[in-house]
Amino acid sequence: MPIYKFDEVLNDLMDYFILGDPHYLLQYKKQHNLPDDLLTEFTTEETGDRAVEQGVIVPMIGIENHPYTIYFNLSENVSELMKPENLLQHKRDGYCLKVNNGRIYLYTIPYLRDFTEAKVEALKKFKQATIELSNGWYTVTVLAGLTNQVTEIETATGEIEKIESMEPTFEFILKPSAEKPEYTADFNYQFRVDAE
Repeated sequence: MPIYKFDEVLNDLMDYFILGDPHYLLQYKKQHNLPDDLLTEFTTEETGDRAVEQGVIVPMIGIENHPYTIYFNLSENVSELMKPENLLQHKRDGYCLKVNNGRIYLYTIPYLRDFTEAKVEALKKFKQATIELSNGWYTVTVLAGLTNQVTEIETATGEIEKIESMEPTFEFILKPSAEKPEYTADFNYQFRVDAE
């Protein structure tokens, strides 16, 4: 299975990323009679912790304000961040994720402020870090650090120049699971990527 890559993914100026199936979160909200303002609900009540433990969302906190390279890794190969030319800073497993609608997105916390059908449609329209996934359970390992990226630019003379740089990166290793994996991750782990 492949590795999917997305460039220049932003955190919308808040120190969170959320990975998940937003339609499933909407179903979960309705099923548990939660308010549209899931941001306040999840940060002041235990419902947010339960949603994470039940695989509805995978939250990451401590996200610095950088443009990120994002990898969704469904392969059996060595992860991108574990390759020798890259710099792994964080590796956390123990996350579980349920896919109910055939697609997951990496999105940001402002969407939770008014989590309605209209907001989910806007999320689907504007968030480019998304892949199709078969419905079911997945284990998720989150890696973060710096990856060596090559950018090609055309000079004023029409020549192509290659520029190498170390870019802040998140990589999500997703593996299917026949049943709900045990959730053992730490809610409060800070995924700060040092880009210096």
